[in-house]
Amino acid sequence: MNNDIFQEVKNNLLSNKSNHLTIMHDTVIEKKLKIIVECGVDRGASTCAFLEALKKINGKLYSFDIKDCSNLFDDKNWNFFQTNDVNLSKIINKFSEIKKGIDLLYIDSYHEPSHVRKILNLYYPFINVNGYIFIDDTSSYPFRKLNILTDSINSDLCKEEVEEFFYSNFDAFEFKYNGGENGLSILKKIKNNKLYKNSIWKYNFLIYQFFKLIKKFKYKFFYK
Repeated sequence: MNNDIFQEVKNNLLSNKSNHLTIMHDTVIEKKLKIIVECGVDRGASTCAFLEALKKINGKLYSFDIKDCSNLFDDKNWNFFQTNDVNLSKIINKFSEIKKGIDLLYIDSYHEPSHVRKILNLYYPFINVNGYIFIDDTSSYPFRKLNILTDSINSDLCKEEVEEFFYSNFDAFEFKYNGGENGLSILKKIKNNKLYKNSIWKYNFLIYQFFKLIKKFKYKFFYK
């Protein structure tokens, strides 16, 4: 068991209430979210936060990653499967409990907009009403500070995919956004509606840029 990462996360949970790990940890306890699915483990920071919360409410955490993270922790509440998180049939075959309903889905694996949208579409039917979806790394701010173009654009595109998923299924969700750190998008499922995968109408990007320029020009010369 990685005691160092556990201690690091526990200290973070106590000292930083705006941290995304603390937000999820506290939500699990407050809402008693007992069945958690984690897409993406890596070094195990979010895994620690969930396991700390589950000590208090006695739930189960199911984690997936394409690399072998099985030796990170030894906890009775943790179940790990080395696989791509889009392999839902394989996952359900291994963990049939997931079919009964997920209380919290955490997406922090492959930060690519099409992958994020695919995970949202795949797992939607299994999210319980009043269950949550947390999507990490949906802010370009950290990368814009460092002038990293590709990662900045990719983070904005991931956030856009989450927003489009919400707009397409407006009646089924409540949506919140925490802009701290790398950005945490929060969806709460309030109805078990039919899933709509098609995005709603979007305006043309070039027209948007032209309109934006006109607005700046108008303000500069007529309102100053």
